[in-house]
Amino acid sequence: MTLELTTARLKLRPFVESDLNDYFEIVKNQQSAKAAGFQYARNLEDAHYLLKQTMRQGFVLAVVERTTARVIGSIGFYDRITSEGDVSDQECDLGYVLNEAYWGHGYMTEAGQALIHAVFDRQLFSVIWASFLKTNAQSQRVLVKLGFHYVDEFQHPQNALYQPGQTEVIYQLVRA
Repeated sequence: MTLELTTARLKLRPFVESDLNDYFEIVKNQQSAKAAGFQYARNLEDAHYLLKQTMRQGFVLAVVERTTARVIGSIGFYDRITSEGDVSDQECDLGYVLNEAYWGHGYMTEAGQALIHAVFDRQLFSVIWASFLKTNAQSQRVLVKLGFHYVDEFQHPQNALYQPGQTEVIYQLVRA
């Protein structure tokens, strides 16, 4: 399903190949990549690979600032795996990343509100999950503003590939 949304300051749309330079500005930032849970891009080739992977995701959209037409982030939904190992058809995981130059201006909250409203109105999902590292207070604020509620937290093992020893916090939003 193709989804495009417009807010006061943003346009949410599928990624295209010509987004590469803006996308590189986002994914080359080590701090942003760590917070969003992916390996940062060391060069334009790495960013191109990540962009192609993102474009294959059905529900991940470019966050475009309308006044400049620049891609400043991405937001979308990822498959949620059930306890039986299947992809849930009613639950998903929310993921997002924002160019650090745009942090603290409410862009991700604005994008999240539009996207969540659209999928809940269309009854595409009944439950949305999200997680963040406990040290990422900005992501926690975004999720709280979007109406998510605390569910649980866990510590990654010291030998984990992703964020060894870090505490991950789980939030959930249920369609009313």
